[in-house]
Amino acid sequence: MTDVAVLFSEDYYRQVLHDFGYTSFDLSRFDFPLAGLESETLNVRYLCHHGAERYLRAAPERRIATTGIGMSGPPHMATVSHVLKMIELLRGGECCQLVLGDLDAYNGKLRPYGEVTELADRYQEFARALGFTGPRALLRSQVGHLPALEAMYLLGRYVEESDFASAEEDNHGYYAALGVVEPRMTFRRALSLALMAGDFVALGQRYDGVLVVLGVDEHRYVRFTQQAVERFDPAVPLRSGFALTAAYTRMVRGFGGHPKFSKSLPGSAIDVNTPEGEIHRLLAGESSVPEESATYQLMCQMPIYDAPALLELHAHCRRQSPRWRREVSRFAEYLADLGSLWPE
Repeated sequence: MTDVAVLFSEDYYRQVLHDFGYTSFDLSRFDFPLAGLESETLNVRYLCHHGAERYLRAAPERRIATTGIGMSGPPHMATVSHVLKMIELLRGGECCQLVLGDLDAYNGKLRPYGEVTELADRYQEFARALGFTGPRALLRSQVGHLPALEAMYLLGRYVEESDFASAEEDNHGYYAALGVVEPRMTFRRALSLALMAGDFVALGQRYDGVLVVLGVDEHRYVRFTQQAVERFDPAVPLRSGFALTAAYTRMVRGFGGHPKFSKSLPGSAIDVNTPEGEIHRLLAGESSVPEESATYQLMCQMPIYDAPALLELHAHCRRQSPRWRREVSRFAEYLADLGSLWPE
């Protein structure tokens, strides 16, 4: 574990392939459409996928895309973009689940129970205002959801203690050094990870294809679950014959030298409460190198841009052209409008 920040770049992607024994078949670029999105746009929106072709082999009514949101504070715009990407999949015909991690924040982030359940209520209202609605939209908190809790307990028989240490996200050491997370894998943090895995497995009891949508820094969570499922034997009352797959998003580089947007690190992100003038100041002050620009990276995450538009903006960002400055202003207004939907 290191306290040096991991920056999420194309080099990082290649390093993940090397360090974890993945091949280009394990973590791949999209070369097929999904939810009405062409591969070019998918490859802008997501860094890579793990087995998404197996997910698509399941009948539409027998597959589900899922993601979760931490309840450590109001959402920043990278979190908002995550919800919008799920809405994009939902509108493309996929069944989608959005889990609000109230129990995760209660245990993993030591937040008061009342605070996280109140936040979950506000996130539910916010997600619906953004457009996460309809019969294919499953929106829930962790509190009271017995299928995931039961699957977590049954899964525990097939998890080794060493699995938890190897499932730490890549920047855990950096955040531990800043005092925003516990430095070691405590029992309560292990419970948070196990509950996430339990939810993936619980979905696999109802669906033949499960697509987990996470930031690429969280790829170890899916691997953790897959390793446990591979150990299933005839004693387990759970089925393992479902496709547990993933689509991993790129990360948005944080402000102030932080590796990514974070709810736990003040000043690292634009959130729903950031005034429009401050949003514009932060966006306009970013690097002219698109791969190093939080502004351009955040544009890539938002479904208002498709691949051709982002290719154009890539060139304008480098030149810091008048078109780029106009687009930054328009983008700041767009982010402020999204933030205005957050319930007070």
